[in-house]
This record gives sequence, C-alpha cells and structure tokens, in this order.
Amino acid sequence: MKSAIASLLLQACLSTLAMAQNLTPVVDLGSPMPVKTEADSTVLASTAAVSSSSDRYYQMQVLQEEVQMLRGMVEELNYELQQIKQRQMDDYLDLDRRLSAVDSGTPAAVQNQTGSSSYASAAPSVTADGSNGLVSTEMVDAAVVKANYDNASNLLLKQRDMDGAVLAFKQHIVDFPSSPYAPNAYYWLGEIYLLQGQEELSRQAFTSVLEQYADHSKAMDSRFKLGKIYHQMGELDRARELLELAAQSSGSVAAKARDYLDKNF
Repeated sequence: MKSAIASLLLQACLSTLAMAQNLTPVVDLGSPMPVKTEADSTVLASTAAVSSSSDRYYQMQVLQEEVQMLRGMVEELNYELQQIKQRQMDDYLDLDRRLSAVDSGTPAAVQNQTGSSSYASAAPSVTADGSNGLVSTEMVDAAVVKANYDNASNLLLKQRDMDGAVLAFKQHIVDFPSSPYAPNAYYWLGEIYLLQGQEELSRQAFTSVLEQYADHSKAMDSRFKLGKIYHQMGELDRARELLELAAQSSGSVAAKARDYLDKNF
C-alpha cells in the first residue's frame, strides 16, 4: 500500500517538472543573430528614397516661391520705371507748351476744362477808330494750328496714347508744314520712338529737327539725343561730335551732355 502511494507521488512530481520545463523558453546562447534579408534591404532603400524625394520636393517649392517673389519685385520696379519716364514726359510736354506759346507769338489762349487751348475766333475786336471788327484770318489760322498741336500733345500727356500721339504729330506736320509747332512735333516723335526702343525712327525724327529747324530751341536737345543714339549704335566719332556741341551750349542740356561724355568717353 505504501509502495503504491509513493509511486503516485513520484509520478506527480515528474509530471509537474515536465510542465515547468515546457513553460520555460529555451535560449541557445551559441545560436547566431538573425540576418537581414534582401527584402529588408529593399524596404530600407525605398524608405530612404521616399525621404530624399520629399526633401527635393520641399526645396523645389521653396525655390519656386523665391522666383515668384523676385518676379514680383522686377515687375514692380519696371512699373515704377515707367511711371518715372511718364512723369518726365509730362514735365517735358508742360514746358514744351509754355515755350511754344512764347515762340509762336500767338495771342493768349483761353484754357478749357481739359487743359487744351482754344480761341474765340469769331469774337469781335475793337479797331483803332473804335469800330467793331472780326478777328483776322491769320489769328483764326493760328488758333486752328495751335488746337491741332494741343490735341496731339494731349494724346500723349493725358490719354497716354503713344501710338495715337505718333499719328497725330505726324499728321500735324503734314497738314501744317509751316506750323511753328512742327519742330516740337518732330522732337516728341523722336522721344516717343526712343521710349519705344525704335532707335532708327527716333534718329530720323531728331535729325529732322537739326536739318530743318537748326535755330529752334529744340535743336540742341535733339543734338544731345542724337549723340546718345549714335553712341548706342557704335558710331563713336559722330556721337562725340554731337555731344561736344551740345556740351558747349547753355542750359540743362549742356550739363547733361558733359556728364554723358565724362561717363562714356
């Protein structure tokens, strides 16, 4: 009886020991570490490629934003430059009108709301003997010529219509070949063409001032402009000759000519 009980206890102990051994993990300290497979390397390479692509995309976005910003700055500077040129043109035209009125010796004009000059061509005048008379034909003709020239300059000054101004100035020269404003019309044609980058047409217009109206106030300004044009065209001897003549004159054009010579010759 005792032997049977002892046998049962021995079997229970052995069973418990076996269960304990099954629950305890077996680690073989001599086994090698897991080796990375080709699939693992591919995954790592793909991850690195994605990260590099993301970095390049971000850099491209930054560069595009910088380019857009620079383009905006260039456009703004171009606009400001055009505004400066237009203001200079406005000042020139305003001065041109005043000088032309003095040079032409025409009677005082009545300024209308748009700033153009108009004359009361049919208004009565008083003769030396006190009788009423009409304004002379010469005065009416002068008023028509002045109004036509003012219309051309208004296209440039007020409406900013350079193409329209070119046509109007050219037509003024054709319609009124003896106009006291013809030198001014040629001069402003030269300025407009120069502003538009049409150097040859500008050269022709300024040359017309020198050849046909050498004693006019616009002649020296035209000489200075021609000097600059010939310099840009590479005709240095002709440019120097014109600029030196302009530098010997009086007024602001002389200072500009001397300054241009000092900087470029």
